[in-house]
Amino acid sequence: MDKTKNIKSIILKILLHSVCLGGVLIAVGLALFFVKYSFVDTATTKNQYRYINDIYDAPVVDFSHGKTLEQEFSTHGDIYGVKIRFHNLGKPQAGSARLELVEKELGAVVAETTFNTEVMVNDVYTDIFFDRPYYVGDYWQETKGTRDYILRITPDFAAGDEAYMKVWGDSASGTMAFGVLTYVVDNASLYGWFGLICKVAVAAAILLYAACFIFRFKKETVFIIALLAVSSLFTLALPPFSSPDEEAHINTAYRLCNEKLEGYTRKDLAERTIQRRAEDYSSTFENKHTNVFSYEYIYDNLFSKAQKEGIKPISNVWAVSDFDGVYMMGALGIKLSHMLNLGYVGSMYLGRLFNLLFFALCVFFAIKITPVGKNVFMALSFFPITLHLANSFSRDVFVISLGFLFTAYLLYLLKQEEIYKWWQLVLLAVISVLLAPSKFIYCTLCIAVLLLDIKKVPLLNRIKFKINPIFAVVGIGAFGAVAVALAIMLRPDVLRTILPAISSGESLETLLLTNPDATFNIGLMLQNPVVTLKLVLRTIFENGAYYIKSVAGGVLGYNSVLISDAFIIVILVCAIVSTFAEEQETYTLRLYDRGMFGFISVIILGLVVYLGINWTPVSYSTIYGIQGKYLLPVLPMAFLALRGKTFSLKKDIFRPLCFVMGLTNLFVALNAIVVILQR
Repeated sequence: MDKTKNIKSIILKILLHSVCLGGVLIAVGLALFFVKYSFVDTATTKNQYRYINDIYDAPVVDFSHGKTLEQEFSTHGDIYGVKIRFHNLGKPQAGSARLELVEKELGAVVAETTFNTEVMVNDVYTDIFFDRPYYVGDYWQETKGTRDYILRITPDFAAGDEAYMKVWGDSASGTMAFGVLTYVVDNASLYGWFGLICKVAVAAAILLYAACFIFRFKKETVFIIALLAVSSLFTLALPPFSSPDEEAHINTAYRLCNEKLEGYTRKDLAERTIQRRAEDYSSTFENKHTNVFSYEYIYDNLFSKAQKEGIKPISNVWAVSDFDGVYMMGALGIKLSHMLNLGYVGSMYLGRLFNLLFFALCVFFAIKITPVGKNVFMALSFFPITLHLANSFSRDVFVISLGFLFTAYLLYLLKQEEIYKWWQLVLLAVISVLLAPSKFIYCTLCIAVLLLDIKKVPLLNRIKFKINPIFAVVGIGAFGAVAVALAIMLRPDVLRTILPAISSGESLETLLLTNPDATFNIGLMLQNPVVTLKLVLRTIFENGAYYIKSVAGGVLGYNSVLISDAFIIVILVCAIVSTFAEEQETYTLRLYDRGMFGFISVIILGLVVYLGINWTPVSYSTIYGIQGKYLLPVLPMAFLALRGKTFSLKKDIFRPLCFVMGLTNLFVALNAIVVILQR
């Protein structure tokens, strides 16, 4: 009888898992269908991606309100948009401009779009894509050659008739400065890349489901399997050079590899110079605004070997002066790729993989050792922005990893009943010493060590004294001073970040008239507290929703990939649920501990806002440069500060929560691909 029951139970489980997994695969299959639908037309084009009339001599054309500019040109192939470079002598005018492509022989508008003129950047090439590309068709491409077109641009400035900008043009002919964008796509490569995406997405979904529901792994093991499965798709959707400032981080990791692992001297490495393989360059691959060509290039070169074209110095690269530790994992990945003779694409992905593994291991141990809030650490690791950064060369990977590990290890020590071991305190000090100089504002996290019970510290536990509030305040101040001093010692340039010029010597009113691009500083803030307060409040009112989304990852990287609000809502709901207490937990944070966590979170938020104001020109009405990612290292503390017994869970939801967040991020990655292909 027991055997019969066991067999029935096993059969039912197999059927149940089959049905559930089938439903998951159907959902992933539907998502993949929409990805394919997004680029099916693009994949049939046969033209070149090139620029026509790319002449920029002198600003001879006024870009005036209501005045239509026309430019004739000839080209062959499907047209996706134009490339325009505006030269404006002042701030771009607020308003819009209508862009129309006219087929000269037909006399009809065949493609059009409207773009925001205020977002145009001075003297920078800007790609503007039509709402619907103009597909010429096989007949014209194969038999008729080029066709004649007219490009029309009609500005509609908010300021009216008096508003204008200048457009670079050819002083001889008076033509506008622009280039026509046409696509060339290797069908086999693009569809091969899509086939790779399909295989990775299906495999990731199966692995995610199996880890969460079929195999009874420990929580930390479930997490790391789910993280690696989702990341495999995430890094293909948002490849190297797509995360914030990743070009600079790659260059810095490459230079660190030169210095520490390849034996180059300072003489070999002049300032802002890197010794790198001659083949390690591709304008297509290094396009931070990922497009269909990026995917095509990756597929063609992912497994290619190095051609051994030699090492040569690359000067004037964009690099970062920072604590070396934050780039060491990327440098190790680059060095190993050279030893394995991997090509450029493989080298970049291996460097990313090393950063990802460092993050995964730190959070793995954080979930393993923390006595409370395992769901919190897991949920925050599955924020799309966290995944995007973890799969990059960004220094934020190092900071976020150590921020999570520091908080978890501190919680582990807080629960410990016996006297601390010396090695435990040394390990905590090592984590703090590595964390403090990574980004100076996170020195504040180290204040939390004051939560440790002084009676459990070796030697100090023999001293009998009471800690009064005054001693606590003095202790916090002293510890903070030591942490800041350490950060300054390891990063001498940090003072320039913390303390910009106290005052420029000019009033805010004068700067607004004479130098509106000058940024705020401490002096201006103190002299104009009402203006500063208005700046903060206006930022909250106008951009508050954006910042909430950016903390989770509603906008990803340089790509400005806007992720569907539906996915972000699911992610945020899961994050909120992760803060609920669980009845089976054996440890509860004291109110004092939660208060300290909340205090530290508020201080770091204040520092982020302060730095944002320092980057903000005095002419701006909202704070410039604030990004949600700056709060990620302290978010475990912030979430745990909100954790109470008001809402509690009777069951352990770690695995289903991990599955929901992992699967949602698979859809986020596919959503990102759709957005990129439909630009």
